[in-house]
Amino acid sequence: MKTVARIFLIISVLSFGRLALAQITPGKVIAVEQRKEGVLLRMQTGAMELQVETPGIVHVIYSPSGSFPHHPDPMIVPASWPGAPWKLETTDPAAITLSTSLLRVSVARMNGGLTFRDQAGDILLQDNKNDGGKMMTPAIVNGERTYHATDLFSPQRDEAFYGLGQHQAGVWNYNGESIELSQDNTNISIPFYVSSLGYGMFWNNSSVSRFNDRFPRSLYLSSQFADTIDYYFLYGPEMDKIIAEYRNLTGQAPLFGRWAYGFWQCKNRYRSQKEILGIAHKYRELGIAIDNIVQDWFWWTKMGSFVFNENYPDPRAMVDALHREHFHIMISMWPRFTPDEKNFNIFQQNGWFMHINSPTTSWPGAGLYDAFNPKARAFYWKLIDDALFRLGFDAWWMDATEPETTTREQNVMVRSMTAMGNGARYANLYPLMTTMAVYQGQRQAAQDKRVFILTRSAAAGMQRNAAAAWSGDIAANWHAFRRQIPAGLNYSISGLPYWTTDIGGFVGGNPTLPAYRELFVRWFEYGAFCPIFRVHGTRKTNTNELWAYGHHAQSILTKYDALRYRLMPYIYSTAWRVTDQGYTMMRPLVMDFPDDAEARDIGNQFLFGPAILVNPVTDPGVHRRRLYLPSATWYNFWTGRRRPGGKFIATPAPLGTMPLFVRAGSILPMGPREQYTGQKPDDPIELRIYPGADGDFTLYEDDGTTYNYEKGAKATIPMHWDDATRTLTLGARQGSFPGMLQNRTFNVIWVAEGHSDGLNPTEPVDRTVHYHGQPITVQR
Repeated sequence: MKTVARIFLIISVLSFGRLALAQITPGKVIAVEQRKEGVLLRMQTGAMELQVETPGIVHVIYSPSGSFPHHPDPMIVPASWPGAPWKLETTDPAAITLSTSLLRVSVARMNGGLTFRDQAGDILLQDNKNDGGKMMTPAIVNGERTYHATDLFSPQRDEAFYGLGQHQAGVWNYNGESIELSQDNTNISIPFYVSSLGYGMFWNNSSVSRFNDRFPRSLYLSSQFADTIDYYFLYGPEMDKIIAEYRNLTGQAPLFGRWAYGFWQCKNRYRSQKEILGIAHKYRELGIAIDNIVQDWFWWTKMGSFVFNENYPDPRAMVDALHREHFHIMISMWPRFTPDEKNFNIFQQNGWFMHINSPTTSWPGAGLYDAFNPKARAFYWKLIDDALFRLGFDAWWMDATEPETTTREQNVMVRSMTAMGNGARYANLYPLMTTMAVYQGQRQAAQDKRVFILTRSAAAGMQRNAAAAWSGDIAANWHAFRRQIPAGLNYSISGLPYWTTDIGGFVGGNPTLPAYRELFVRWFEYGAFCPIFRVHGTRKTNTNELWAYGHHAQSILTKYDALRYRLMPYIYSTAWRVTDQGYTMMRPLVMDFPDDAEARDIGNQFLFGPAILVNPVTDPGVHRRRLYLPSATWYNFWTGRRRPGGKFIATPAPLGTMPLFVRAGSILPMGPREQYTGQKPDDPIELRIYPGADGDFTLYEDDGTTYNYEKGAKATIPMHWDDATRTLTLGARQGSFPGMLQNRTFNVIWVAEGHSDGLNPTEPVDRTVHYHGQPITVQR
């Protein structure tokens, strides 16, 4: 009987191998079945379903077998959608058309090819007309029968593509590019792009995939492991709306504690309790604003032990001392466990490692825990809770979450098995699942402390786990620095709002050398306008604090540090928009100027929030910066000089002065100088008004620490500038929370050349307004 079974298996494998030589395509539409949520099309081969999720989201699934298998899909949040009105037209002999209030989706009867149009009839995206685009090739991947999936689209000739996560080739617009979507150190893979035509494409597949637009008007989206072709088409046309829809699909980003938007000190690595306390104390002595200090790896006795070594004799006392000095502390952790250690044995005995217990698949001498197993995730959080959270640690640095492999090149997931299924199917999801362990664990443990996670990799949906990513172990040189700007912008437009870099680069750098000091200063200028503001790296002197770079550099670094804190009312209010509206803090120019042809291809400038145009200086020895002012009116942040947009300019950029411009119509709130967030009430607030256009801003406040904002404990003050009447209106305050300032002072400044002092409070104040929560108007 066993011999017969072996023969049958061999014949089956050989037969499947022969099938793999032929691509399966849908062929003709055979039958149309209207359903409540959309339409089911029986094809010559298989079946295709179009589901209307919202007026702007259509979910497309093609199955070569005609059935739609169900597997866990952790990237997607809604189990069902409320739906939206739509209608089906079947009278056309050439196509079936599904219409919503925003979209028209046509299916060619001869081959199942799809065409997406807006309601004006303009084509947004279409499948290849010749064969319908969809191709499924039988394959055996990591021991399991499946398909390689490909959809060939015919994009517009000059269409621009953005997103796909974070990649390190220095590319901004992926028109004409080919990108592999597979996690590794410094490359983050998100199967989502946004088009300059006003739509987004979420390719709902977490296996190793590829975006390939190398050939004219031929965009291939493909995946190595698939039962179906599965994607969501998201229409805006505004990019903010597309990203908001992406968040509706994959989860909203919670608000971080206010401290997390301040400055972080880190290096590789602090080696003792004494050292880290001494560094924190010196920051306070020097009056340098800071909120967070970070303990990097090797604080443990063994990897995975969660036991401090002898250099940290009293971790609780260390944490308590830092808290008394108004520091938060983040600590590093890895998803690996050293053999013959107690926790390793527990994971091994319970089958909670990838490949049950195959340590050599990921990291020499250590086991990789199976984050796809809910019991393993719960135990992983228990280790963190017992050893760290209960001692008062504030935030979690989850390193090597790709997960990192021995060679760092191959994705270890493609040859692994997980509790959820074949690792090749879920090759890009480890960061989502391991951050879920910590986020859900802390949320269950405490409601009075917001979660913060920093992780080296990311997956679609990870934003809902209160996780930010950094760009990985990058080099400490100008070339690497230059590439971070488009990398960060593509990450942000991929729908994940929080990102940062190792300011100064991770590998290398000597703070005593003038050439490296210049690089560090320029990188720091840029870092002050990233969503998370953090220094880190492996320096030759083993020093990375701001005073390590010499007095001249320190004066510049502390200037940008102080500016970050003065902008905290603006930053925190913008962060609320991220949570409440699906907004994006770090904004490529194309988001706000989609009709400006020049802005479309600029990936080395960006808007920080709605108002501030940031222009990093990424070359050594320069004193001027050529930059593009998009089609608007702009003010030089440092001088108040007004300039028309829609053109390139060359502007002074000596070391210490990164060019910053503010868009006309902006209302920019600036708070007092602080050494840490919450040191002082945000009062008075300087309101800088930039005339030349109408504008709005909403000031947001809450307790800055707990999740009570989710229960309504928050307050907003709407503000409007009417340029024609030169009138500023402060609207009625909405909401309240314990500890809220009932009465506020706003110092109003109408910015003009010579009447805007950059970092410092502008004098004289044009108008002082005492606000008590009721509407008030201020005439210029």
